[in-house]
This record gives sequence, structure tokens and C-alpha cells, in this order.
Amino acid sequence: MENLIVNNLFEFYKLVGTSSQFLNCTQQYCYVKAGNLSWPNIVFDLNEEQVNYQNLYDKIKANEISNKVFLLQNETIETQLLNHDFKLSSSIIGMYLDLDKATKPVNDFSTIYQVDNNTTATEFARIASKAFNYKILPSTIKPLVECQELKLFIGKHHDEYASCGMLLLDKRGISGLHMIGTLPKYRGFGLGKIMTNKLLFEAYENASQQAVLGASIAGERVYSKLGFIKQGDFKSYVV
Repeated sequence: MENLIVNNLFEFYKLVGTSSQFLNCTQQYCYVKAGNLSWPNIVFDLNEEQVNYQNLYDKIKANEISNKVFLLQNETIETQLLNHDFKLSSSIIGMYLDLDKATKPVNDFSTIYQVDNNTTATEFARIASKAFNYKILPSTIKPLVECQELKLFIGKHHDEYASCGMLLLDKRGISGLHMIGTLPKYRGFGLGKIMTNKLLFEAYENASQQAVLGASIAGERVYSKLGFIKQGDFKSYVV
């Protein structure tokens, strides 16, 4: 199951990078490096047998490639990164839900709107930037509207767009929940749960057998209540 989760995450980054034309892949790794110090900025899918860690370090120091290395927990790779002066910066928890063992949410999402034009894509970028506290450019989000594998949503609270989320149907038929966020001033109103249920509803509509996501420690408690099961840890290392 760990591989299903990591494959969905990597496919997500490749799709975002391809859509905005900043994906680069070598025999050693892939990376996406958006402009203006914005999201996404990440090295991923390391080839354990071929990666040259000193070269990777040097390229990051020279600002030639992205400054964050993201991977599924792997003692061999992590030891090499630490030996080459990388530092652990953050971690998330891989989680999955067997959809045939869960109840499909009721289709009652009057406050959720699909992102289908430049205006709503700009709103998505605004919400996500504030929710995750890093810059996400509208120019990165707008091309994603045309991706058939990906659905983007924003949610309202009263009269303001306040939440966001994406769902990726990957090549294996797994539905990945991504970029679930809420404006800080509207946290505590259950908007994240509403968005998560909307994405799960869409996962059922995809006829997926599993839904997967990466969760923070705080998010793990929320998703566990929805039936998600922890499966694997994902680490980020920086120079």
C-alpha cells in the first residue's frame, strides 16, 4: 500500500510540473522548480541505485534544482542524505482508505464549487497560499483546470471562498486527495471535513478501490476519524 500512496504523490507532482512546463527528470531523480520561489519546488522519485548525493547537494547549493528532497522513508537513502549534510525539515504521514469498507458520502455539497476557469483557479491559488503559508501562483493552477485526471474544488463559508482541495485519479485507478486547506480565519468550522468528504464522493464516482493522501500530524487525527489508515512516513530533506 505504501507504493500506491507514493506513486500517487509522485504522479501528482509530475502532472503539476508537466502542466506548467517545469518538470525535469533524469536517471537519478525528478524535480519541479516553479518560478518566484513558489510551489512546487521539490526533488522526488530518487533512483536509489544511481543517485549521486554529492552532485545532488552541489546542484541544490548552486540553485540549479529544487531545494527540497521528498521521499518515502528509506533508511539507506536518508543515511546518505545526512552524510552529505542534508537536514530533515518535515514529515507527513501516508494514509489510505479502502472505499469498499467505507460509506459513500451523501451528495450534498452546495457550498463546494469545481474550479473550471481562470477566475476560480485564481481563487484556489489565493486560498491555498494562505492555508499552507507558501506562495502558489495562479499561473501554476490555471493549466491544471484542463487536466482530465485532476479535479479542483473550492468551498464557500457564507459569502467567501474559504477552502480548497484536489483529487487525482492516477494511472492505477487510485484516487489521491491533495491540497486540502482552509483559510486560517475559518478553521474550526468543519470546512476541511466537508472538502474531504466531497473529494471522497468524487473518488467513489471514479470507481476507485482506494483513496490515499499525505497528512500532517494534526491531519492524521481528522482523517483517522473518517476511516483512513496510516501506512508509511514521507520525509523532506533540505540543504
